[in-house]
Amino acid sequence: MKRLFAALALLVCVGLFFSGCSMKADVQKADTSVTRFHTQLDGQDYASIYNEADSRFRGASKLDDFLALMKAVHSKLGNVQSSTQQTYFVNYNTSGSTIRIVYATKFAGGDAREEFIWAKSGDKVQLLSYNINSNALITK
Repeated sequence: MKRLFAALALLVCVGLFFSGCSMKADVQKADTSVTRFHTQLDGQDYASIYNEADSRFRGASKLDDFLALMKAVHSKLGNVQSSTQQTYFVNYNTSGSTIRIVYATKFAGGDAREEFIWAKSGDKVQLLSYNINSNALITK
């Protein structure tokens, strides 16, 4: 009985080790995708952001609405100066994995809190949700 318990405990530890490694890699992929998002935002390549997003993202927002939002964000806030990851949460689920990352971002025209949710499929991540909060969006 002790051997069975020890083997089971070892199996659980190994599983946690490998899931932790996978989580770190998934967060790094999402972080790289945020950098790409910011580059596309600064370059006013909003259509590429939309077209590369998850189909559920595109189904929730029309292209014209998304383009108008991104144009407003960029015209009021300007280019990204820096972005610091605040929190992240990875959800592994039988219906698909998601990575939620929150950033404190400094734009040329003000500070913002950005929340990205990325859908993971195989080795790639696609934008599932984007939320930005900034006083500068309201006051400018």
